[in-house]
Amino acid sequence: MSFVSFPTDPNIMNNEQLNQLKYNYANMIIDSMDMDSLCQMAFDFLMEEYKDCTEEQMKEEVIDLYDEEVLESLMPVE
Repeated sequence: MSFVSFPTDPNIMNNEQLNQLKYNYANMIIDSMDMDSLCQMAFDFLMEEYKDCTEEQMKEEVIDLYDEEVLESLMPVE
């Protein structure tokens, strides 16, 4: 008995089917979350995205998406 899968194996999804499974699963997770959980997930995602950013990269991001006034309002107070 062979356990090698072939492209015609009915148990193997193609890329479109796998993407649909991922889409459906992500939507199910989001639909089952309350607002606090969604906000925490978004916060965790953003912090992970910004963890390796330099000071200059962070400042550029804020200015590009908002403006210098917003950057000034977000700067830590000494």
